[in-house]
Parts: sequence; C-alpha cells; structure tokens
Amino acid sequence: MNAGLSRVEENPTLAHLLLVNIKDGLKMTSVILPTGVSVGLLSLLLSAYTPVFDWLGMIFYPLLAVLQVPEAMLTAKTMAAALAEMFFPTGMLGDAPMLSRYIFGVTSVSGVLFFAGSIPCILATEIPVKVPHLVLIWIIRVLLSIPLAVLVAHLGQIV
Repeated sequence: MNAGLSRVEENPTLAHLLLVNIKDGLKMTSVILPTGVSVGLLSLLLSAYTPVFDWLGMIFYPLLAVLQVPEAMLTAKTMAAALAEMFFPTGMLGDAPMLSRYIFGVTSVSGVLFFAGSIPCILATEIPVKVPHLVLIWIIRVLLSIPLAVLVAHLGQIV
C-alpha cells in the first residue's frame, strides 16, 4: 500500500498532464494543418480546372452504371476525388439523389478506414508496399464497397 501511495505522489498532477497534452496537440495541429489545407486546395483546383477526377472516375463509372446508380458519372467522379481529399467531394454531390449520396458515403467511410487504419499499420511494418500498390488496393476496396452499398440501399429502400 505504501509503495502505491509513494508512486502516486511521484506522478505529475492532472493539470500538468492536461497542459502538456494541449501543448502537444497545438504543436501537432500546426504541423498537420498546412498539409491538409494544401492538399485540399490542390484537390479543389484539380477538380475545378482539370479532368483528372473525371478520368479517375472512369474506373468506377461502369460498375455504377450497371448497378443503375443515378448520376453515375458524378458519383464516380466524387469517389475518385475522395482519394485526394475526404471533405470537399461531399459538396460535389449537393443536389444528387439520395442513393448516390448514400453510396458515396459508404465508399468514403470505407476509404477513410483504409487510409486511417490499414495503411499506417502496413507502413509501420517492413512489408515492401509502394504507394501505387496502396492506391490500387484502395480502388479495389471501393469497387467492392459499391455493390454492397447498392444492395444495402435497396434493402433499406434508400432511393
């Protein structure tokens, strides 16, 4: 019991820990924020002034068209844009039918889980995976998510 009490007395106070964590959070934000803003701006410029996301969207368009997703090309373009940045593509589907927005939401969450969960784990290991391979895995993941999202949308009558 005395060993536990002496150990507690050695630890820093809650206020000190909060101050240290807030300070570290602000430092991390100041490092990450410029990168996020620059990627978002580049994505927005590419979307507005080039056909890059139209070309990338052609990967998803045939499957969306076969599954009779309304606004298939717009949905495909938005899915491709989600590779570069996860927030601005939602504005591209503003007035699209609910089914298109739902399918994009499902595939977007799948992509975020992939990039936020799987990729850091893969990169932390010594598995020799290159970025083009990771993009290919992302494309396959989206292609597999599309039919599942359409199926669930029709079962749940999200039309």
